[in-house]
Amino acid sequence: MPKRVKFGHNYYYILSIDELKDGKFRGKNIMIEGIIEDKATIEFLPMELPSYRTTFHIDGLKIEFSGTPNIGKGELVKVYGRFIGDGIIARAIETEKALYITEE
Repeated sequence: MPKRVKFGHNYYYILSIDELKDGKFRGKNIMIEGIIEDKATIEFLPMELPSYRTTFHIDGLKIEFSGTPNIGKGELVKVYGRFIGDGIIARAIETEKALYITEE
């Protein structure tokens, strides 16, 4: 079983992208570390409660975050979130300079 790390009120499995590919951790809280491979896309969602959604990729894996982190292509990040099979819904993004957290 992989190592776990406590972040906030939850535990997260520390995994590599290759370990996610078999689908065994679908629906689980996971933490990955990697380099952002494209420009982050920040969308404004002007619905009932205006919000933002940031999307980017690490090794082909789609990461979605509810907010506007100051991140860019080529940056090393740690992502804490829930693995949904084809991507991660991030609860936190940690960079060398900042920690971005969204509500659970």
